[in-house]
Amino acid sequence: MKQDLISKINDQVITGLESKGLEWFKPFKTGKGNQPMNRVSKKYYTGFNIFILNNLCKAFDYEYNQWMTFKQCSELGGKVKKGEKSKEIYFYKIGAFDNKRKGFVKSINGLNWGEKCVVDGKQILRYKKTFSMRYYKVFNIAQTTGIEAIDTSTPVGEIEFTPNEIASDIVNKYMNNNNPLKLTHTDGSGCYYAPTKDIINMTEPTSFCDSDSYYKTLFHEMSHSTGHQDRLNRATLTGFNPFGSDEYSKEELVAEITAMYLTGFTGLDPKDSDTNSQAYINGWITFAKNDKNNVIVHAMTQASKSADYILK
Repeated sequence: MKQDLISKINDQVITGLESKGLEWFKPFKTGKGNQPMNRVSKKYYTGFNIFILNNLCKAFDYEYNQWMTFKQCSELGGKVKKGEKSKEIYFYKIGAFDNKRKGFVKSINGLNWGEKCVVDGKQILRYKKTFSMRYYKVFNIAQTTGIEAIDTSTPVGEIEFTPNEIASDIVNKYMNNNNPLKLTHTDGSGCYYAPTKDIINMTEPTSFCDSDSYYKTLFHEMSHSTGHQDRLNRATLTGFNPFGSDEYSKEELVAEITAMYLTGFTGLDPKDSDTNSQAYINGWITFAKNDKNNVIVHAMTQASKSADYILK
């Protein structure tokens, strides 16, 4: 499922670049009110769904970035226009496996995640978190009749922030599985990966504009670490690639695409994405002009391997 989703995103990027070039990467419209939103719940979409729905709006020239399922459309008293096709969006669902009863739990509400039990003579945590990807089919409001768009000229409401459990789980699992790789936090020295020391350094989480941006930057540096000679042995990391060289830019691009993949998987909504990611994308376009498809395919292939290595 992970690889299927990555492949679909890759195809969208290649098709978008071929048809609209750099213009394809720009946001649908400026302002938070124009982020993709569910017309019924009035909640903004996060992760990959921002990327997918923004570009569908541009591709089909939809006026409003507001979406709903077929059922939601019917409940609002509207109808989907004849011949219109739905678009797939993705969500991770958190579940739990009960090690004591050897089965999945129907509802995680009220579970004591710290509860322990004895299995085969060993004391372990009773509940293990599980993460499954689900997809839903949605229609843009322009594909329906009988439903008015919400006025987004004034804020509908702020996205409620909660720490992302899936992101933390990915980070902890990756670090534990790749000893002696270390994660340090040192203010004043910036965020980077040092291959010779096999250390990821981050500034303190409180130095970022929001927690999701911290995770996205950490995912970027984690991607660099997958290129270490004892892991994926990626030439753009292990070779002599001075700052500003094409190979250095390619490695930065791989890391940024990997971060985009992982923010999508975890449902993050980093506030620094538009500014920082655009810088990497601009670099990508610069040396993609002459041999666009090969550069795109290579960068995305390496990013797919990097993301898969982190998630394994």
